[in-house]
Amino acid sequence: MADARPLVFADLDDTLFQTRRKMNGDDTHRQAAVAANGDPRKSSFMTAQQSALFNWLNTTTELIPVTARSGDAFSRVDLPFQSWAIISNGAIILQPDGTAHEPWSDKMHAHLAPLDAQMQDILDVGRAMADQAGIDVRSWIVEEEAMRTYVVFKLNVVTPESLNALENLHIPLHLENWTRHFNAETLALIPPGSGKTAATEYLHQHLNDDNARPTMGFGDSLSDLHYMRITDILMIPTRSQIAGTL
Repeated sequence: MADARPLVFADLDDTLFQTRRKMNGDDTHRQAAVAANGDPRKSSFMTAQQSALFNWLNTTTELIPVTARSGDAFSRVDLPFQSWAIISNGAIILQPDGTAHEPWSDKMHAHLAPLDAQMQDILDVGRAMADQAGIDVRSWIVEEEAMRTYVVFKLNVVTPESLNALENLHIPLHLENWTRHFNAETLALIPPGSGKTAATEYLHQHLNDDNARPTMGFGDSLSDLHYMRITDILMIPTRSQIAGTL
């Protein structure tokens, strides 16, 4: 019998949970993800409402996380997801058993390998421009399965001035078709043809090829709207980048 449950594609950070610093005095009901160094100040938590929402969605729908988190960072999420997962900004799709979906991985390897040099240029030039602008960042290229996937610049010290400077960081390269994602203290540059949208389109077709199942997209960032619009219904947190523009 075909699965008739709704499909929900949901972002994680700042949607289903967030660091304690962003909770504005809300009660931390449940730890949701552990920081790489185990520091509770950098770990992520749910409010009671977020925890109840997660439990409801995970029980009544096929809930699929759609996250920028790498495989290592996703492994530190302490939530009992039961289905597929889109990680590393769409470069990897995990099957329900936690293994990479090889057809998608093969497609992404072939697509991203020719962009290695361009990603290195973005990293090098971005670092130089950040230094020139006095922006204190750490930066790297996210790698999964020996595959370079996207470029990240992350603030070391978060102030209103540093947030504004990073959001407006100019990287003088031809990046017209790249996705520029900025939210909180992170700027990510994602190659064309990859990203959350491409992976969501693929998995949406794989799991709902006859469009018989209702689908929902849940996210907080303006760039999340691209994959959310693939679905029938959009859901956003009231305290989010998207809501702040309404």
